[in-house]
Amino acid sequence: MNARPIPTRTQMFWRGTTRACPPCGRRRLTRRWLVMPEHCPQCGFKFERAPGHNVGAIGVSTVVTFGLLIITAVVGVAVTFPDVPFLPIAAISVAVAIIVPIAIHPTAKLFWIALDLTLDPLRPDEAPGLGIERREDLEDHR
Repeated sequence: MNARPIPTRTQMFWRGTTRACPPCGRRRLTRRWLVMPEHCPQCGFKFERAPGHNVGAIGVSTVVTFGLLIITAVVGVAVTFPDVPFLPIAAISVAVAIIVPIAIHPTAKLFWIALDLTLDPLRPDEAPGLGIERREDLEDHR
C-alpha cells in the first residue's frame, strides 16, 4: 500500500474548517446535512474515536453560537441606542440561537475532530487508507 503524506496540524484544521476529512482531505462527507458516515470512505478514519467523542463538537458549536449572540446583542444595542427596541433584538437573537447550531453542525464536528487529532495524534491503525504503518512515522512528522 502506498503511504500518503501525513497532514500537518494546519492542514488538519483547514480541512476540518472546510468540511473535509482531517486525515486525508476527502470532501463531501455528509450524506444529509446532519448525518455523517461512521468512517471516511477514502482513508477509513473512524470519526467517533471513542464513545462520547462528539461532545466536543457540541462545545465548538456552543462557543460559536454564544459568540454570535453576543455580537447580535451588542450591534443591536449600538445601532438603536438610546431607544433600544427589546422585542426585535430578542427575536433576532432567538433566530440566531436556533439557526446557527444547525447551520454549523457538520463544520463544528469536523473542526472538533481536527482539534482532537492535534491533542491526541492519529494512531497508525486509525486511518488504514493513509498507509501509516509505524508510530514513528507519525512522531517524526510532528
